[in-house]
Amino acid sequence: MELLMDYDNGLGEQSLSSLLPYFKLISFLPESPNVDRETVTIPRMNGLILPQHPRDVTYKERNVKVEILIDSIIAENFYQYRRELYALFVKPFPYYISSDLLPNLRFRVTCDGNFSIQKEKGKNYVVFTVDFNNFTGLAESKSSSLTKQNFNGEQWSPGMNIQMRDDLKYSFKNQKRFQVYNTGDAYINPMQHDYHVTLRAKGKNVTIINHTNGEKLKIERELKKSESVTFVKQYTVINKKPVKTSGRLPGLDIGMNDFEVQNTNDFDITFDTRFYYA
Repeated sequence: MELLMDYDNGLGEQSLSSLLPYFKLISFLPESPNVDRETVTIPRMNGLILPQHPRDVTYKERNVKVEILIDSIIAENFYQYRRELYALFVKPFPYYISSDLLPNLRFRVTCDGNFSIQKEKGKNYVVFTVDFNNFTGLAESKSSSLTKQNFNGEQWSPGMNIQMRDDLKYSFKNQKRFQVYNTGDAYINPMQHDYHVTLRAKGKNVTIINHTNGEKLKIERELKKSESVTFVKQYTVINKKPVKTSGRLPGLDIGMNDFEVQNTNDFDITFDTRFYYA
């Protein structure tokens, strides 16, 4: 078993055993998802009323409990090894952790310490627990939608809602109506998630509509096919400058999403997104 860390520093994933070989992962235990749901009561009606659409239900942060064994072999090394682990985990910035116990998923976490590694007299080894805060409330796929969704390349795993079909598309050319499949367990929000859409189109008032959730975006200027349109949270950007729009880039509901592109007959659009799992 391996514990993997990715600090977003360009080095990619690094295993605990390669960085600190005197530590060994024993268990990797994320808590269950923690839903934050609105409810109301109405006189003369039984129970609770759920006023929210499922896409508006959010997930609270959750704990990922990791058990680790330290074996310093000799007592003199114990205290130095312990300090090195503190420095490895306790960071002022968030990072990703994962384990081969849950392949192809990673958790965005912080670790603020508040754990201790107690040395017992006469022993140079001990098992201890570290609590990580998965502050996003969800796991995410290590691969994006541009990686073909099958089990051949070992980049997707059972339990990730992979369909028994090999023809899912996330890039479209001059196809006015098309479908985009959200493989995950949660709505993908352009304001929050690793969700990148790139558009090249010729036309005026080009509009992107997700008929599944009713969200749409109209770009209120004329576009040239040579221009690359990208989307950064609530902004639509061309050549690093925001342009005037109405609406917002549509997110992706769970499952199949029915899209339409209007006011252009010459366009390419690509959806490059990770998927999010409870």
